[in-house]
Amino acid sequence: MPRYVVDLNNCEYTKQGQLAALGWAESHTGGGNSISWTVICKINGEAVGTAVSNQKGAAKEEAARQALVKLGLLSG
Repeated sequence: MPRYVVDLNNCEYTKQGQLAALGWAESHTGGGNSISWTVICKINGEAVGTAVSNQKGAAKEEAARQALVKLGLLSG
């Protein structure tokens, strides 16, 4: 599995004092075997990536990938 969350934490953008501005909003719906996770990656309070998956980690990785693309640090 790609490590986009690690890449986002280690990228030059976040090293320049922006790491404290990096945040995550996580929520889920459903129960039992039908849980759906929604994860939003935020920088300075602005959503820069949103993903939905039945696995929390997969949703977070996809949200981080979207953020890296939006920041121009990864090709789409």
